[in-house]
Amino acid sequence: MINMTDIIQQTIEWHEVKHAKIGGTLSKGLFTKGDDLFFKILSERIEPFDPDEIEDFFENKAMQRGNDLEPLGLEYLEEYTGLKFNSTGWLQSEENELIGISPDGITEDLKILAEIKCPGAKKHTETIYNNCIPNDNLNQVLHSFIANKNQEKHYFISFRPESPKHFIKETTLDSIIDLGLKKTIEV
Repeated sequence: MINMTDIIQQTIEWHEVKHAKIGGTLSKGLFTKGDDLFFKILSERIEPFDPDEIEDFFENKAMQRGNDLEPLGLEYLEEYTGLKFNSTGWLQSEENELIGISPDGITEDLKILAEIKCPGAKKHTETIYNNCIPNDNLNQVLHSFIANKNQEKHYFISFRPESPKHFIKETTLDSIIDLGLKKTIEV
């Protein structure tokens, strides 16, 4: 049985559940040179959770925009797919205690996850023009399949209510992902 924690993302409780674990945002550290992620997780495994030590517990204008618009993006995705998505704060991997994901939406059967980005105009237009998931969000999408062994599909959406067009990309384990620089991987 998958362990889902129904808490609100970005709260102290959410950070505590994620303490000493690798979620979607941190997953890019698994694919980069250097020991930053290793020492972050190791230090969190050694020391207990301390809210004063939360590194990313700040909110800038772009993050606030995303938090405000994400529910609208999820509604749009539900209309687009005909699916109903629920919210959850953390989905813990059954196979690895260090891995989990905080999906922006998940179906009742836990088989389809959604990641919603509400970027500025330039980033949104670039995503639509390139017609692919931005490289800086790709690890998050791939990580969701690792964290949730029941997952069959993932929807990535770049949602901007000011724009006449939104970007939605459906990914499955059979999808070919464009990494740019003329490289692709099969997931």
